This record gives sequence, C-alpha cells and structure tokens, in this order.
Amino acid sequence: MKTLLKIAVFAIVTLIVASSSFAQEWTKEQKEVWQVVETGWAKYKAGDVTGGMVLIHEKYQGWNAEIPLPLSKDDMKKWYDEMKDFLKVNYYFISPARIVVTDDAAVVDYYYEVETTYTWGEEKKTTDREGKNVEFYIKEDGKWLLLGDMTVPKSVK
Repeated sequence: MKTLLKIAVFAIVTLIVASSSFAQEWTKEQKEVWQVVETGWAKYKAGDVTGGMVLIHEKYQGWNAEIPLPLSKDDMKKWYDEMKDFLKVNYYFISPARIVVTDDAAVVDYYYEVETTYTWGEEKKTTDREGKNVEFYIKEDGKWLLLGDMTVPKSVK
C-alpha cells in the first residue's frame, strides 16, 4: 500500500511540475543545456562513470547540504567509482524551473526526485530524496560542461 501511495503521489507531482515546465518555451540554447543535464542523470542511473565524467569540467566544484566542503571532479569520480556497485538508482524525475544562457555560460535551476537502493552484503536500504539543484555550465570547444553545482535536498526519508 505504501508503494502504491508513493507512485500515486509521484504521478500527481510529475503531472503538475511537467505541465508548468512544458508550458514554457525554451530556446535552442536552453534545450541544448537541458539535454546535458538529462544526459548526466541518465549516466548516473546507468552507473556509467566514464560517460558521466566527460560532462564535467576539469575545474568542477560541487557542493550540497550534506557535505562540509565542495567536491572536485576527482572527488566526484572517486565517489561514483566506489558507489556504482552498491548504489542503484531505481527512478528519478527532473524538471527545469529556469535556464539562463549567455554566449558561453549557463545556469540551470531544477527540481529533482530520486529513489536509490544501497546494498551492502545482506543490508539493503532504499532512500527517497527530493530537492532543488542549481548547475553552472561553461561552453568549451562547442560542448557544455558542468563547472559547478549546489544541491539542496528538501528532505531525506
């Protein structure tokens, strides 16, 4: 019953957020940057560390409310490498709120929901997270690369 309720709530939130997101008209450049965000999440879900790292700038700095200091690209790669065998993304949902693009820089604000399962031996724990994310991109050699981000989870259940 709890799973059915989660699915129903997820579906309602998805419809509300999707309807407001799709009501906006995005420019070609905004769509281009959003595609990089979507690709990054797809790589994360698939456990594709190498594919995900090519989307991240060498000078990347990322931070969230759960860690004391920002992470570098090397820190992020190490974390993904260590966790890919233990952490499975069951589903995720992302919806853009605002995308600002200049010639070679972009800022993307969006809402996210993600359910993950952490498995260590016989121990298995599923966690639902949701919150806001802001990502900063720079365009180099025709490609948008993630330069920095800040993730603020609404709650950890």
